[in-house]
Amino acid sequence: MTPVRRLPLAIVLLAVWSSLAPRPGAAALLWPDTELARHARAWFAILSGDDASARRFISEHMAPSALAEASVDERMRRRAGTIARTQGLTPLEVVESEPAALAVRAHAGNGDDVVVTFDAEGESPHRLLGVRIEAGAGGPGGERAVRPQGARLDDVDAANQIRSRLDEQAQAGAFSGVALLARSDTVLFSGAWGLADRERKTPIAQDTRFNLASIGKIFTRTAIAQLAETGKLSLDDKLSRFLPDFPHADSITIDMLCRHRSGVGDFFNDAYRAMDRSKLRHNRDYLALIRDQPLWFAPGTRERYSNGGYALLGEVVAQASGEDYYDYLAKHVFAPAGMTATSFPIEGDGTPGLAHGYTRLEAGGDGTAGGHGAAPVGGAEQDNAGSRPARGSAAGGGYSTGADLLAFDRALVSARLCGPAWAEWVTGGPRPRPADAEPQAQEAPPPEPPSFGFGGGAPGISTEWLHEGDVTLIVLTNRDPETTQAVLEPVRGLVRRMKPPAKHARI
Repeated sequence: MTPVRRLPLAIVLLAVWSSLAPRPGAAALLWPDTELARHARAWFAILSGDDASARRFISEHMAPSALAEASVDERMRRRAGTIARTQGLTPLEVVESEPAALAVRAHAGNGDDVVVTFDAEGESPHRLLGVRIEAGAGGPGGERAVRPQGARLDDVDAANQIRSRLDEQAQAGAFSGVALLARSDTVLFSGAWGLADRERKTPIAQDTRFNLASIGKIFTRTAIAQLAETGKLSLDDKLSRFLPDFPHADSITIDMLCRHRSGVGDFFNDAYRAMDRSKLRHNRDYLALIRDQPLWFAPGTRERYSNGGYALLGEVVAQASGEDYYDYLAKHVFAPAGMTATSFPIEGDGTPGLAHGYTRLEAGGDGTAGGHGAAPVGGAEQDNAGSRPARGSAAGGGYSTGADLLAFDRALVSARLCGPAWAEWVTGGPRPRPADAEPQAQEAPPPEPPSFGFGGGAPGISTEWLHEGDVTLIVLTNRDPETTQAVLEPVRGLVRRMKPPAKHARI
């Protein structure tokens, strides 16, 4: 099978808590004798118990600052979504161990190999700040094989089964959105289910525009790749070259920002929850939310998912190109890809065809809806308007359609937006070699079509872009990730069972 690469930014939920039952063989794992390892072992073992045990674990093993960002109730809700999505995890190998960071390779019950990364406080007792689950390495080469479960499917069977699955879930009230399945340039099926605006009873259509959440980070990476390829920046450049007044700018590189290794914090913080979010009308407005935050860690020493880091990258794009961030994407990414319905609308600007998001998170004590610290509403969904900023940023939040995202997929993998080596980097591959280093190796075509996957999620938003060889699945929804991910996991399995092309061709 084709190796699959997935970046941290591909993860729908990056601080998820789950009840994941270890399977036979887990006890043979040699754990480090550290406080963080004991927290991690408890995550794998104790959370496999009942809800009361899970609540005690969260209360005892989570750092107070983490609980301030997302309550016990919220983490319990995320836990339920993770159970449905992974079908259990077996820890196999500790691949990184530091006092405040631990990474464990594990096997999921759905057939995936993943890396579970634990971030902790810098001081003893190193209680947990968060846990993220990423598709991970299955062997020494840093690649993994996703094993399809079941007989191979031809294109017609796969399309029919996926459509049937989504029809059933939509009728059951568990799914609303659009889905598109394609092989290379041929669309095998596309469909739309549910309502874009429940108050007005507006149905979702093929041209409905959905909030992409963190999938938007790929647009920012593409812009960085283009500017690096044309010599307007280098991944090794210090942030101070473009934003000299930003704190710690001399210690942070563009590469660190791209790989979530800068130590820059998240803008979904206390200041975000307390502010009038209608004032977030441009990417640069987000910088005020992270400027005075202390770094999570020394730049380059660890990895932790950071929306703030990508907001900084948006301003790097603007400074390096001499163009406004949004204008740059429209001119150099969306237009060349043929994306006619993708943009970053400002709340209330009249952009037509936007899907409203619907969430089960209730308003918090500060008047916000969704986000950190929110609690579940007893089964009722409400519009997510209270949790959204007025405009998305370089970290995500633009709007697009299924057809536009497929156009981007085709433009990226066919090297129409940047060269093949840089396109591979955008989707999680290695840094391109310098132009004068091993040119023959760099020019050699890949042995088979690439595979990668990205997703985005927030209250009332869940998006999926899966590229397996020459097959692309795009699903955009206006429901909570915890609602839609249980629907999508079997769909992913059907995609992985699709028969490969008779002969691989470069795409």
